[in-house]
Amino acid sequence: MERYLMYPDISSNFIVFVNDDDLWKYNLNDKKLTRLTYNIGIVTNPFISPDSKSVYFRVMSGNGADSADIYRIILDSGNLERITYLNGKSTSRRMFTFIAGFHGNTPVISIDAYYPFSSPMLYELQGINLVPLNYGPAMNIIYHEDYIILGRNTIDMPHWKRYKGGTRGKILVGKNNEFKIAVDLDSNINSPMIIEERIYFISDHEGTANIYSCEFDGSKIKKETNFSEYNVRNARANGKNIIFQMAGDLYIFDKSGINKIDININTPEIKKIDATKNLEDYVTSYNIADDGKNFMLISRGQLFQTGIKNGYINNIKDLKNYLSVFGKDCIISYIYNEEENKIAIFDFKGNKLKSFNFKNGIIISMKLSPDNKTLALGNNRFELFLLKLDNFELEKIDESESDYINDFSWSSDSFLLAYSYPETKYFLSSNGSSSIKIYDAGDKTKHQASTPGYVDFSPVFSPDNSYIYYLSKRYFDPVVDELVFDLGYQNITKPFAIPVKMGVQPLFSDISSEPMNEYSLENLPAKSNSFPIDARNYESIVPVKNGVLLFYFNVEGNMKYYLFSNGIRSGKLVFFDLEKRKEEDYETNVIDFKVSTNNKYMVFRREKSFILKNLDDKTTDEIDIKRLKLVINPENEFSNMIYDVFKLIQENYWNAAKVEEMGTKPYEKYKKLLPKIASRFELSDLIREMQGEYSTSHSYEIGGDITPIEAKSTGKLGIDYIYKNNQYIITKIYGADESNENEKSPLLFTDIQENDVILSINNVGLNGNMNIDKALLNHANEIVKLEVKKNNKINNYFVKTLSDEKFLRYRSWVEFNRNYVHNKTNNKIGYIHIPDMGMNGFNEFFRLYSRESKLDGLIVDLRFNGGGFVSQLLMEKLARKRIGYDVPRRGIITPYPQDSVDGPMVAITNEYAGSDGDIGTFVFKEYKLGDVIGTRTWGGVVGINPKIKLLDNTTVTQPQFATWFKGVKYGIENYGVDPDIYCENMPQDFLKNEDNQLDTAIRNIMEKLDKYKKLTLK
Repeated sequence: MERYLMYPDISSNFIVFVNDDDLWKYNLNDKKLTRLTYNIGIVTNPFISPDSKSVYFRVMSGNGADSADIYRIILDSGNLERITYLNGKSTSRRMFTFIAGFHGNTPVISIDAYYPFSSPMLYELQGINLVPLNYGPAMNIIYHEDYIILGRNTIDMPHWKRYKGGTRGKILVGKNNEFKIAVDLDSNINSPMIIEERIYFISDHEGTANIYSCEFDGSKIKKETNFSEYNVRNARANGKNIIFQMAGDLYIFDKSGINKIDININTPEIKKIDATKNLEDYVTSYNIADDGKNFMLISRGQLFQTGIKNGYINNIKDLKNYLSVFGKDCIISYIYNEEENKIAIFDFKGNKLKSFNFKNGIIISMKLSPDNKTLALGNNRFELFLLKLDNFELEKIDESESDYINDFSWSSDSFLLAYSYPETKYFLSSNGSSSIKIYDAGDKTKHQASTPGYVDFSPVFSPDNSYIYYLSKRYFDPVVDELVFDLGYQNITKPFAIPVKMGVQPLFSDISSEPMNEYSLENLPAKSNSFPIDARNYESIVPVKNGVLLFYFNVEGNMKYYLFSNGIRSGKLVFFDLEKRKEEDYETNVIDFKVSTNNKYMVFRREKSFILKNLDDKTTDEIDIKRLKLVINPENEFSNMIYDVFKLIQENYWNAAKVEEMGTKPYEKYKKLLPKIASRFELSDLIREMQGEYSTSHSYEIGGDITPIEAKSTGKLGIDYIYKNNQYIITKIYGADESNENEKSPLLFTDIQENDVILSINNVGLNGNMNIDKALLNHANEIVKLEVKKNNKINNYFVKTLSDEKFLRYRSWVEFNRNYVHNKTNNKIGYIHIPDMGMNGFNEFFRLYSRESKLDGLIVDLRFNGGGFVSQLLMEKLARKRIGYDVPRRGIITPYPQDSVDGPMVAITNEYAGSDGDIGTFVFKEYKLGDVIGTRTWGGVVGINPKIKLLDNTTVTQPQFATWFKGVKYGIENYGVDPDIYCENMPQDFLKNEDNQLDTAIRNIMEKLDKYKKLTLK
């Protein structure tokens, strides 16, 4: 049976590889196949020790496979042992915690656990302890006679083929601790090897990834393989032969040529057997019928319909059910997959009554008219349709240039459809504008209901159709920023009402109405008025008897909701009584809710529970969803998910011409490998290969149900230590701004100092087989007992461990650099670091900018900037030009504009500054704020805004928003931004504990400071 074989390594007479997430050994002589591991997590990156006695490998764990450690198996005995206890970072595109090579038979590990950034460093594994080699960022190391060969950024990148940006792989060759870049092509390089005094590697600089070789100085490059359909990947050598993977097969390359290894694996594919999953974890849609007795939800693409507490469970397993609504005695579901993209109507027993093929993209919102005759549909192409259910006549009624039209509702007589029409939308933020429109289904006319230029949304009709209620962000009352001199708008949303029937007066006008049955849709914006209620962060409005329900979230920080952090917001429902003009509490801790078509019932969701509420008598009842059993067929899911990824690329990839030109070729190319796939992780690899065909940044696959093996967290103490003379000696205790939260080691609450010795943790003695990390396994965020030797005295201490010390190490790094710059410049030059262009970077900028900008010059460190969306906000601050001062009688003189730099500026960047970090670097140059020093940046500026997840909650991104700048046009993508002054921190700099880039920036800015003419009071 053909399988998907990955991560091979070769010894003299056997190979190892990964299949079905486990490690296998295959004897090249007798063809004996042995499975070495069984379901310990996801095994990757096996590396045979030079003496061929052991295999070291990485094991990834956690649902999304985001934690990794190193294991070893001794081949003769089969003994398996875990070597590291670091919970190293691991993602689908950056699999850190990596066996980089061997020094003799001693493994060298590449890991970022001790570094503030996601740039793995090299550590020699001595026993179970890691000893830093101090060569700087590197993924591979080869010791060869007097040479040391390093692979910097030499990582397999199936998701971005033909990559040419700043973090492209390079091979460095060193002798006597002096390194030079030997191989640097216009592409990514990975898998460095040595055979017969030549360096071998994989490169795709000619299109398809193949094996090449060169001399130690990078000269005489020779193409060794010549594949054209699939990429050569993950090559390893034993000094004579090279083994590699390609399209799920393994090949050996030697002097005789290239030979495929035929390995027949006949073990059961356990991970493809039907399995039961926790239904609550995958709910994407739910609804309540008009009778308040029938409930349905979609979980993992399957539709379930049943009673509130009991009754027949109708399970429609067609994948992928994406949206569903109740009709009269039926269910209407939108299903899309490779075979069909349809709206299907089922009865309550699951029988398909009829269906309609939808050929206009992906439906993202739908509402059934109260008369059950018409379905309003909004799609991903910014279009709004009406579908007649009797004859399936489809009519497009509107289209936006800016965003989805997905917020609409019907009048109870089904004559009118009100919708929020997006006028402008900026993908970087929620800013933009939208107005309310009404479509008259009778005479097929559109009417403007609110004035454009604001954000108007959540339109709904009052129960008697006399009014449209909607929410609008147009209440202006700025809030003073408490940290910097700025104003912002937080609670600016209010509910509004528009009379839409003849004879109806504006709501709250105190003038008696004499409503008529005819609609009056002229001059609607002039009739709108607001509710007498405080402005808040309202999300939606629901008409109920005698009033409305208003759902809102409290204003709070966005750190836990940003990007892929998966934080879940919960809000509050309040009832506003229209007669009393007062509000009262209704429900709290509500995540979201749905209302029946007749507005009589609501289902709201709390964490893992669904509550039914009668909107008339306000009674509640919890819906019993425990009865619903989610049974999946992984093979069917795999097929659906890879198609879903392709469909989303077709619909969302920014360059429509390129998508059309490539057609279905990428999908067909990898779909035919699907029968080989035996696990979810193997599917991820296949998905990434398909995404990579488009050669564009931000093509990611994140999260999902990768493995059920739980990651065990390790407690952290915020220290560095060494193992010497059978003792664990503290060499550094980390602290930054120690008055701040999370900026100090828990040891700083005690009198423990550097050079003290930790003897035991929780009464477990430390020795060569039990280090600090191992003793703290499963003790994150816990109080632990430390036995410490100080000055030959032994004391016991109780401290609370950290769950993560990355932020602590980062802040310590920043404060070290800041003090270093101050000391080297006699406090003349300020220093700030911006770690990303998201929430963290925004915080770090304003944490220090007001202080550091007061000095005579400023170094802006953009290295390792992880991207985001706020570069334009920060560059705007840096671009302020000082033109004056505010001079008080008493107190300090304040610059005008405030926090402006009156002096030279310099930026530092490197290859790890990417996305909006690329853009920030470019803008710094374009604004001529100062020289940029460092290396070329990452080169990925096609933005993402993923909306639709795969069945198992996997986020897949499609490059949707290309970035164009004058002078370079689209040229930053897949290239990066060149510095004004090239300066690379080489391994010899790290060995000397020197930051050549920072020192160069200091020299540059001090030279400019001598020539700078400051603005002085005269």
